[in-house]
Amino acid sequence: MPTVEFEASALGPAVTAEAGAGRLIDVCDDARAPVAFSCRDARCATCRVEVVEGEQLLEPPTRGERDLLDRLGAPPRLRLACKAVLRAGPGLIRLRGVIGGTGERC
Repeated sequence: MPTVEFEASALGPAVTAEAGAGRLIDVCDDARAPVAFSCRDARCATCRVEVVEGEQLLEPPTRGERDLLDRLGAPPRLRLACKAVLRAGPGLIRLRGVIGGTGERC
């Protein structure tokens, strides 16, 4: 079971959660993580997070997620929490919320 650490941001304090395999956005909901989101379907790109550590514990981006991030000019370390899927197994994933432009941190 991975541990997911969300760094503190303008949206809220740091949060740590134990998570099983599944969508990252569900972990955000359950942990009240400081990550903004709206549509929950990769249309608005509000839920961008920077993967600071533990990228190998996430499934690779789907074509739809990658296409949207590419259109935004997002660097490879950015993911959409609504589309990112956690892999089962131990480890640490450290995330930082992103607002506004592709690299502006919360």
